[in-house]
Amino acid sequence: MSSDLPVYTFLISHPEGNILFDTGMSPSCNDPGYFPFWAPGIKMMSQMHIQPNEGIGSQLRAKGIEPSSLKAVVVSHVHYDHAGGLSDLEGAPVFMSKDHWEAFKNPIKSTLQGAAPSHWPQDFKPEFLEAKGGPIGPFEKSYPITSDGKVVAVDTPGHMPGHVSLIVFGEDVTYFLTGDATYNLEFLDKEKTDGVSDDTVAAVQTLRKIKELASERPLIVLPSHDTQARERLAGKVVFKPSKLS
Repeated sequence: MSSDLPVYTFLISHPEGNILFDTGMSPSCNDPGYFPFWAPGIKMMSQMHIQPNEGIGSQLRAKGIEPSSLKAVVVSHVHYDHAGGLSDLEGAPVFMSKDHWEAFKNPIKSTLQGAAPSHWPQDFKPEFLEAKGGPIGPFEKSYPITSDGKVVAVDTPGHMPGHVSLIVFGEDVTYFLTGDATYNLEFLDKEKTDGVSDDTVAAVQTLRKIKELASERPLIVLPSHDTQARERLAGKVVFKPSKLS
């Protein structure tokens, strides 16, 4: 039995400027030839439903935001459903971990692993996150996106090398945008990895760190493909792990 999964991107409003976490899929992903014939696995594994007005560029402009005005675009990893909108964001600074770029900068390798580099901006090269922040709970280091430290990235490897998540400190709660560090809160609580983890041991360690952080502070956890993420965000529903390993 198949089920539809959302593909969420997150826009953070901050006094220093708007910050985007991940870019979603491209409306062109269903066009013939979007994925090369020699890497047919993606189209065989899933059907993608996205309309032209659902591309990240269209969504930002509908909110009155010109993509080039973004303070930062933080990419958790470059799989086609998280970095497919890069071509709509020319002029905006794009950040990812150096480890991730080193693992995926080869276009053939990245295509075989689920990216769509032929549709990235011409001569695309990201800026690298810099570990200028201190530890946050169990996360040994952090990558500040804003000067006040309210928006930071942290390492959440396992799904893919160099994968990062974003932490946003609100007034009364903290938001944890997981990317694909976990697919939903049931998986997170049971420390169950997704089916395409590059490193299962690292993935489980990442899940345990998220759970530990949730035990230390009110944490709203928002996975990119969780069908309940929108409602959890609107209702400020805090994740409470049933137990820690």
